Amino acid sequence: MDRLRRPESIAIETILVDGGSGDGTAGVARAAGFTKVIELPGANIPVCRNRAEREAAGDWLAFVDADCELADDWLEQAAPLLAGADKIVLAWPARPPEPMTWVQSAWLFHWLNKNRKMDNWNGREVVKEEGFRLATTRNMIFTRAVFDGMKGFNEELSTGEDTDFAFRAYMAGIPVLGLPSLRVFHHGEPRTLAQFYRQQLWHANRRSYEHIRKISSGKTGGNAPLFSTLFLVCAAMAITGIAASAALRNLLPLSLVLPLAGLNAGPAFLICWRGRSFHHFPALCVIYFAYGWARMLDLLGVAKTKTSWKLDNPKFHSV
Repeated sequence: MDRLRRPESIAIETILVDGGSGDGTAGVARAAGFTKVIELPGANIPVCRNRAEREAAGDWLAFVDADCELADDWLEQAAPLLAGADKIVLAWPARPPEPMTWVQSAWLFHWLNKNRKMDNWNGREVVKEEGFRLATTRNMIFTRAVFDGMKGFNEELSTGEDTDFAFRAYMAGIPVLGLPSLRVFHHGEPRTLAQFYRQQLWHANRRSYEHIRKISSGKTGGNAPLFSTLFLVCAAMAITGIAASAALRNLLPLSLVLPLAGLNAGPAFLICWRGRSFHHFPALCVIYFAYGWARMLDLLGVAKTKTSWKLDNPKFHSV
């Protein structure tokens, strides 16, 4: 925080709420001179975030994860837009530091090309239409009036509380803007496919999907649950086709695998077309399969008990 550039009129307070991590995060924060360090062993992520808000005194609230690093100009980029609005949410996908693995590079390409429709907002280039799709609490800042209006993060959700928060704000008519110049580096981004799979299994949340569906009446925000449902159907067809082919000693039933292949290749093609590059197409097909499988298991209720994908300690929740 010491190197974070900011206008002289802006004061920063740093608050860490630790939900029971076992890696000494709280001690590191104290040694670094954080304004407040609060330990809530066993608390879930939204409980930690809401507690941080109650401890904060400022008019602007920023949320980043403990393994994220802000760019030096982060606050300079956000301040002009925040100062000009009573209610506004700013966010942008965090990126892994260089050098990236193939998984990190492809997944970042996915994020950066989910929504490329740029608008002008007070002279700044932003993503306004469905900007909530680019918002996570690895890199999110908003006015306190937004938090008050949304009544904080939904503490009934073990994960997906940030997506839920941004979506509720968007549906309430609050500007949720993707700001490309709002740069954050996420040092804890999955480096391998196995880590990515465990992360998606951790992030998947049927309750969050259901909440989003009720709020929007299914009109928007349903891409992830729709993909998960289609993946379940296509996976069942593929398994049936493989089993029938083996039993009948006939290759024809293997055609039932094609819908599953198309379900992964279709979105990969679309993202590559938007990004004007097909370099990541094979990697995206593999990643979407891992994503779909993890989300399908959550949809089936197979992964009821989840632990943090980052550590063996399931109580790693520092914000």
